[in-house]
Amino acid sequence: MATTKLLASVGKAVRIVDFLARSDADGVPLTLIARSLDINKTTAYNTLATLREYTWVEQDEETGYYRLGEGIGPIASYHTHTQRIVDELHPVLVGISRRFNELVHLGRLTGTSIIYLDKVEPDRAIRVVSRIGREAVAARTSLGRALIASSPEGERSVDYYLSDPSLKLAREETIDSLRASLESNIELFPTRGWTQELEENEAGICCVAVPISLPGGGTMAISVSTPTERMPEERRVEFARGIAEEVRMHADSIGVSLFHDIR
Repeated sequence: MATTKLLASVGKAVRIVDFLARSDADGVPLTLIARSLDINKTTAYNTLATLREYTWVEQDEETGYYRLGEGIGPIASYHTHTQRIVDELHPVLVGISRRFNELVHLGRLTGTSIIYLDKVEPDRAIRVVSRIGREAVAARTSLGRALIASSPEGERSVDYYLSDPSLKLAREETIDSLRASLESNIELFPTRGWTQELEENEAGICCVAVPISLPGGGTMAISVSTPTERMPEERRVEFARGIAEEVRMHADSIGVSLFHDIR
């Protein structure tokens, strides 16, 4: 396969824009930009001059410092494909949370982790530490298990997901138990269409998750999290069916679909 040739000038411009986006809004001197990015000072100056021409960068008349300009506005306000899907799925999460008055999460896989993309909290308190953007070990969560089980690799990927660096300090019996639980979820998924996690990610909390297919390809999963006492075995399928029903209500308008019927 041919190797793509990267354009150094474009790479430097992208790095400078990214650096300014993470810097003080009052601006940054040329010398600091060049030194921080290990770019020749003259090259940095010429790159900044080009970015100024397109109003992606502006220079303070008094200090001479550089900062992002108005030309970056359309990019800064642009919603990625993922964020648009998250926004469209939010009413689904609200409907699920209202149906059960429980905590609902939306997530997707990133490497061996699950990342929480959105959540809706219930009216009552729940002892769960979560925030949008937080990552958790996929193998430990119902969200992660739903996405692993619904992937083409399925059981063949178990070793990969158990290689997550944060699991290296876990005891051998803990890893064995986690492997058995993950493999059981994968094995049962084709016949029931949902996955579970029973106090394996957070003590006292159980979760049920259902994976969904996205328009244009890709997968996310939706979960319901409750204290253990509110999720006995006989209620888990009820939570899964509730997730599925809410997804179906919005499926046509969003373009999402379920992987399997819930049984």
